[in-house]
Parts: sequence; structure tokens; C-alpha cells
Amino acid sequence: MKQVEERYINFEASKMAYRDIKNSIDTAKREGKEEGLAEGREKGLAEGMEKGLAEGMKKGLAEGVEKGLAEGMEKGMNKRSLEIARKMLANGMDAATVMEITGLSESQLQQLKG
Repeated sequence: MKQVEERYINFEASKMAYRDIKNSIDTAKREGKEEGLAEGREKGLAEGMEKGLAEGMKKGLAEGVEKGLAEGMEKGMNKRSLEIARKMLANGMDAATVMEITGLSESQLQQLKG
């Protein structure tokens, strides 16, 4: 009978050891998975921010160049219209005709005369 009891006690001890080992393995797997997910999330966020910043800078630069060119062209055309209007007025052309041809306003012509 004593031998049966010892075998039973050993069996129970083995079961407990097995459960402890299994729990340790399960915990390690879960923690490893959580760490992996956290690391992947962090890396993905960093890469996403880097790519987003680069794309934003590229787009911003392109829009800035486009806007700068448009503003430069507009200023250049306006300056050229003023030069032409000045010459037209100097040659005796009436203000209404100068405004119609150049697209300048009456106040812009007044500034040229003044």
C-alpha cells in the first residue's frame, strides 16, 4: 500500500510540475507575442511617420514651387502691363482704351500718371 501511495504522490507531483512548466511556456509565448506586437507597432509607426513626413515635404515643395511660379508670372505680367500702359499714355492714347487693352484699372492708371 505504501508503494501505491508513493506512486500516487509522485504522479501528482509530476502533474503539478507539468502544469507549472506548461503555464511558464504559455506565459512566455504570450509575453513574447505582446513584445513582438509592441515592437512591430513601434517600428511601423516610426516608418509611417518618416514616410509621411517625406511625402509631405515633397508635396509641400511641389506646391510651393507651383505657387511661386504662378505668383511670379502674375507679377511679371502685371509689371509688363504697367510698362505698356505707361508708353501708351505717353503716346497720347486715351485712358479708356489703355484700360481695355491692358486690363488695368483706373486707379492703376492714376498711379502711373502721378
